[in-house]
Amino acid sequence: MELISVPLSAALLTDGRGVGGRFVVAHSESALARGLDLDEHVVVVDPDGEFHAAEVIDVRFELTDTHYELELGVRLPPHVVRDRLAGARGTRRRGDRDRVDTGDVLEMLGRLRDAAGEDLRDDPWGGPGAGPRPV
Repeated sequence: MELISVPLSAALLTDGRGVGGRFVVAHSESALARGLDLDEHVVVVDPDGEFHAAEVIDVRFELTDTHYELELGVRLPPHVVRDRLAGARGTRRRGDRDRVDTGDVLEMLGRLRDAAGEDLRDDPWGGPGAGPRPV
């Protein structure tokens, strides 16, 4: 899995939501050793030092460069980033197929976030009709 550093914070890339934003990375401006493939999953780090999952949703080839459109996913804790970059993600032993790991939970949360409507996603109170959260 590849690590890509971006010059803007996740909040700026996503209009303050921190997830779900789409942005373009030029291959020539990245430190990538190889090209990325469509639907490939990568890790993005912003200037604030926050790590996020991201997916390549489009690849555009030009004469002088290649541009990757990425969609920012969930924020990743450092131990998950370390495991993903080391290639541990997706390497399960026989008999572990029913075992759920942190990566599975993060992916599920990302899918739930994506399925939620904009109103629910941006509501600081927790959803339509919900009251303030207790302190």
